[in-house]
Amino acid sequence: MNRPKPLAKLMLQAKKQLTLRSTLLRWVTCLSMASTWMACSALAAPQPDDQFDGQLALQHIAQQISFGPRISDHAAKQQTLNYIKQRLQPEADKLVVQPFQRFGLSGNNLWASFYAQAQNDPTSKNGPRIMLAAHWDTRPIADRDDVAANRSQPIIGANDGASGVAVLLEIARLLSSKRAPVTVDLIFLDLEDMGNIDQLPFSIGASEFVRMNRFYRPSAGVVVDMVCDRDLVIPREGFSRKGAADLQNRIWQIAEQQGAAVFVDRNGSFVDDDHVPFLNAGLKVVNLIHWPFPASWHTSDDTIEHCSADSLQQVGRVVAELIYTSPTD
Repeated sequence: MNRPKPLAKLMLQAKKQLTLRSTLLRWVTCLSMASTWMACSALAAPQPDDQFDGQLALQHIAQQISFGPRISDHAAKQQTLNYIKQRLQPEADKLVVQPFQRFGLSGNNLWASFYAQAQNDPTSKNGPRIMLAAHWDTRPIADRDDVAANRSQPIIGANDGASGVAVLLEIARLLSSKRAPVTVDLIFLDLEDMGNIDQLPFSIGASEFVRMNRFYRPSAGVVVDMVCDRDLVIPREGFSRKGAADLQNRIWQIAEQQGAAVFVDRNGSFVDDDHVPFLNAGLKVVNLIHWPFPASWHTSDDTIEHCSADSLQQVGRVVAELIYTSPTD
């Protein structure tokens, strides 16, 4: 028979358990919730194959954050890149990884093309194209966290990073079963979130993509960033309003027709995001982003518990309608 442990010893052990770092607790909670989301998604009733499914997009978020922060020299980054490639390779007509070096940093942009419906027409590859883009990296420091000790730690990036990727991967599923009337390019951009760290700019990967692919001139483009929050609000972003007004109007028209309440018909701020290098190159690209930024932005609280399948679905279905109703000339 085992002798009971003295009360003091039990209390000491309990105290040691309670003194675990708060950041570790957040990570455990986040990963636990990611597993829960994936399990729930597997049990969810399937949606029609031709509809954007917010639950499936949410599952992509859960998978990404389960790897950990997508930062340089971290195993999670390569795991995430592999995951994106694996989801695209079976159906994409073209898949290219473009490595680059900038400011002493190494990055990888990934470009997947789904050719237009008229695949038997050899000119379809050279016809109109739509670009959908999102950044797949995460911020290496939680510099806006309320807890000082967390500010040097990387964020998990459920919203800021994973949500845009999730929308694009779910769009890829739709395109694999039904091609759009125009070619759709899904661009996954690296090193977006290094801005204001060691005097680095934002959107390093987007700038490198534009520099490396000067021939690339899509007729329209959409950058999707931070679109999963439960209280998502997407106003008309300023640079998009100035440089791609017609496209922005078309997107908001679709949103109104669909009753997508996360799109609000008011002017938002000018946001320095991945659309800016494309606009500077003369391309018509609109940024879909939560504004004002949610409280979890650039903090350790950017976790899946704040994400909503409904928010993802509203955004995804508007984007899907845009690509499937795009003119072919």
